[in-house]
Amino acid sequence: MVYYIEYVFAENFFIDFILLFITGRLIKKIIIYRRLVAASLIGALYVILTAYIGRTYMTCFIVKFSVSILMIMVAYDCKGILANVRLILCFYITCLLMVGIMTALCYLDFDEMTINAIVVSIFIGYGALHFFFKEIKARMEKSNYMRSVTIYINGKSKILRAYIDTGNELEDPMTGKPVIVVNIESVKNLLGDDLYDDILNFYKSKSCNYENLITMNDKINLRILKYNTISSTGEKMVCVVPDNIEIIGDDKNILNADAIIGLFPINISKNNDCDALLFKKLLEWEGETHNEYVKSF
Repeated sequence: MVYYIEYVFAENFFIDFILLFITGRLIKKIIIYRRLVAASLIGALYVILTAYIGRTYMTCFIVKFSVSILMIMVAYDCKGILANVRLILCFYITCLLMVGIMTALCYLDFDEMTINAIVVSIFIGYGALHFFFKEIKARMEKSNYMRSVTIYINGKSKILRAYIDTGNELEDPMTGKPVIVVNIESVKNLLGDDLYDDILNFYKSKSCNYENLITMNDKINLRILKYNTISSTGEKMVCVVPDNIEIIGDDKNILNADAIIGLFPINISKNNDCDALLFKKLLEWEGETHNEYVKSF
């Protein structure tokens, strides 16, 4: 089989350029095209020199790895060891996935490695990697907003999984305390069966008198909070004033939060990965204090 040097050079240049470009897009790096061109030229020249020199050491892993690191360093100027390691890992993950897709396409549909196989592999690989990295980023961001919350009511306590909802700005109009919206099922043992049933009946019956609900249950301090949503106005939420609320932050410090509990009759999370929605103001509290009692008014 005859190989034309200009074809081999152009093919490797194109593949290296695309791999470096995808790597930069995936990790949100600033792409400077002249640097990508220079890095791709290094990769293409390496292939040509390897074919002409024909020495075994040119195909050793350490040489290939060194050339790939040089290409990455030329393409992107990263500061710090962790940033460079992240870039290198992303580049090799991209390469391995592309090679796997190309191999699968050649086995299933293409007789040999053609431009069509390469282009199809690039589109499939980029789509898969984009989804993969986006999913990882979303999970990491969500985990950064997860907290462990312990609610104390009448000598009983319950630990809940809570998520900081930056859109939750509900406040008790009487005291100005923020509201933690909690799935009522998760705190049933704190309320007791009778109060639990009364609150559910209140939500089910629009004509239910909330004054009777409050006066009939004197063991727990209840309040009715009116709020508006995008689709409706004048909604009512039954709230409980707890004895104490402890929130364990992402730095493992315990914050005693002065807030009230809003009881929601349906599941808060579709995936059942949290029981409560914390308030936006918590982020400010965590930035201002460590292991201190914080008041919201």
